[in-house]
Amino acid sequence: MKHTVCFIDDTIPVSQYGEYFNDTDIISSSVIKYLLKKENTKWRDDVVKNMCKKLVDEPEKWSVSAFTSPDFYDNYIKETVYAPEIVIYDWDYNYGPGSNESEEHLLEILKTSYTMIFVFSENEHIDDINQIIQNDEFKKYGDRLCVVDKTQDNSIEYIFSQIEQKEQNNFSFAYGFEIIQKSNKAINKVLSELSELSISDFMAFIGVPNGNTYNTSTEDFLDAITPKYKSLLQSESKNREVAVSKSDNVDLLHLRKIWAYRMYDNLNTQKVRMGDVVRNSENDFFLVVSSDCHLNKFPKSNFGFLTMVPMYPCGTIESIKILKKNGVSTKLTSLTSNNKSSMTILPCIPIDGKLIDFMIVPKGIVSVALKEESGSKNLLYDNLVGYTKITSISDPFKSPLVQYIFDNITGYGCPNFPNEMIDNIYNKIKQMLS
Repeated sequence: MKHTVCFIDDTIPVSQYGEYFNDTDIISSSVIKYLLKKENTKWRDDVVKNMCKKLVDEPEKWSVSAFTSPDFYDNYIKETVYAPEIVIYDWDYNYGPGSNESEEHLLEILKTSYTMIFVFSENEHIDDINQIIQNDEFKKYGDRLCVVDKTQDNSIEYIFSQIEQKEQNNFSFAYGFEIIQKSNKAINKVLSELSELSISDFMAFIGVPNGNTYNTSTEDFLDAITPKYKSLLQSESKNREVAVSKSDNVDLLHLRKIWAYRMYDNLNTQKVRMGDVVRNSENDFFLVVSSDCHLNKFPKSNFGFLTMVPMYPCGTIESIKILKKNGVSTKLTSLTSNNKSSMTILPCIPIDGKLIDFMIVPKGIVSVALKEESGSKNLLYDNLVGYTKITSISDPFKSPLVQYIFDNITGYGCPNFPNEMIDNIYNKIKQMLS
């Protein structure tokens, strides 16, 4: 399994060869090899030198690069696609007395990537660094942030033991390189297939006619290419089974976080879409069920009416009343598995840092009348006065849930069999299964 490693350390002696290399740019593995082979190269830090040597000597395992400053790293990632899995981060820069730039750069790397970071420092600074990373803003990244005393004899061995442990236990670390590689390949294939189209052609295919022009947005661009990108990403990835040991002690909090990540997209958009969870000024919650096609031509297609169904946080008076009145005839194994068809539970909605479960009540369907806004083709949240978006349900959950809701509203309306016939049919089924 190959990993990408980046040193951010001003002891990389590239400045000694300023006529050949730019010390403000990325330092590639070939440059690092050159620095190691040149006998007259002066390394100020033998630990960094020895670790670089170990990594470049195993090119089948490691892809190595470096920067001599966090500022140069920041500038580089703003201009190009670069996402190392492992960062060896030197803490000791001469930013001046009282400066907190080193910790600000560290926090930014943690926020913007899944990178595993080893903070390298001299023994005299270790206690201060450990105290800083105990702050709340760093605590959430504790599983991929480690402080290493570079003066210890086993510092390099310790880092590699931590990497090996992450390979076995951490999803992003184990599969991240492959996912990034396949994602880049898939999006390049999409762009290659579209490269024969002019901007005018593409706009004509996905835009909305408006007089002599076609109007569209970045969201429409992404909607157009996402299905193809997803199919290409799946075709690029090897279909293999992954097995892990079953545990009786499931971490429910992490389980709910994963399902929240899977079920909701939290897209920051002004367009109102089917599957949006919204909250009004009175703190009531609703699920938007009007179709995207109609919302994109609002108000002409919907006559100015937005259709929603109410949602109640589980445990509130309203949700308990509904539950006692209607009951649940079976365990809810999915959003659409309630045989009684009176309600369902939408779990793990992220609100204000918490994951909250909601009861959806289809038969409480409501329509909100909105005024027509001149020149507006789409229904925007600016026009949905008094409502704010919380999140949006993703597929493959959104479509079956909305279908379940509308089936629930209308019902099938078929008369029941007599009890005797019900028993007779049930017995026959049991006989066929015996």
